[in-house]
Amino acid sequence: MSISYIKKKCFRALLPALMFLSFSALYAKSVPSWYGHQETLFPSEFYITAVGEGENRTEAEIDAVAKLSLYFRTTTDINNQLLKNYHEIDSDDGWEFSKKTKITERANISSQAEFLGVQFAEGFVLDGKFTLLAYIERAQAFSVYSQRIKTNCTVLESLLLVAEEYSNPVLGIEAARKTVPVADVTAELLKMARTVSKSESEDFDYADTLIQRAHTALQICGKNLVFRVEVTNDWNGMIFRTLSDLLEDAGYSLSSVDGICAIPVEVTARREDNATGIFLYCGIVVNVTGGNGETVFSYSRNFPKKGARTESFAYQRAYQAIVNELEATFINEFSAKIKK
Repeated sequence: MSISYIKKKCFRALLPALMFLSFSALYAKSVPSWYGHQETLFPSEFYITAVGEGENRTEAEIDAVAKLSLYFRTTTDINNQLLKNYHEIDSDDGWEFSKKTKITERANISSQAEFLGVQFAEGFVLDGKFTLLAYIERAQAFSVYSQRIKTNCTVLESLLLVAEEYSNPVLGIEAARKTVPVADVTAELLKMARTVSKSESEDFDYADTLIQRAHTALQICGKNLVFRVEVTNDWNGMIFRTLSDLLEDAGYSLSSVDGICAIPVEVTARREDNATGIFLYCGIVVNVTGGNGETVFSYSRNFPKKGARTESFAYQRAYQAIVNELEATFINEFSAKIKK
């Protein structure tokens, strides 16, 4: 038997072992260090972790963040909605609300991960699934949450100065409506800060109080926002009915007895009679006042003359012109003013 033959035979015998060793080395190289050593590298005393799996990296991140959300006893959908309502920065008063109506799943999970303070360790493919580790560093997350809570408290204090002015619920309710989404996000941040904290302690009682005040302010302003419409020089109740319908359709409450906010309306109708008929030159002034009597909105219009051969038709035409203008412009101008 030749030496060459013996060498070939030995090589064939060793080939499976060599292939196994090569595959093992490649596998070991592709598997990140955290796999199998999660508690060692990311001890639960300092980290919150979750392993996510999916057909690709994006799906694995979504899975991991969803599991971390459950740790905080919340859901990605709820927090994404909160974040959507919370989007705020504005050049005038510092706050405005996002008008975005379409958010992709990728953007959703990115916003949620940032909100939770999630980081991702190196991923790899295991059993045909992309697998990765998501983690939150407790001390770093606590620091971030604490700062956000303090910032939000400053904003809540500013908004509540207007929202808790209960004698003027017209402006108060708009401030209260802006306050509540900030309060809801702050409540989530408080829950997260308390969850991640094991050794750090901070007094968040004041933040809890502000959150409660925000919801209370919205309830009280909503209860107080009742309008009392009073029209001088109306004709067959046309102006009263028009303004009442417009306000109710916009979601406001009316009461002739319990209305805290007054809406005095003055209609002028200068009459001119001649051989061809009866003519009217009309104008209207509408003021909206808070419970303290302060005027928060004014609206006025003057109209070209309208007339007819009979008194009834003349007044009908003149007042219908006022009605048409109110229906076209009043609520839009009123809403634009009080929601600034």
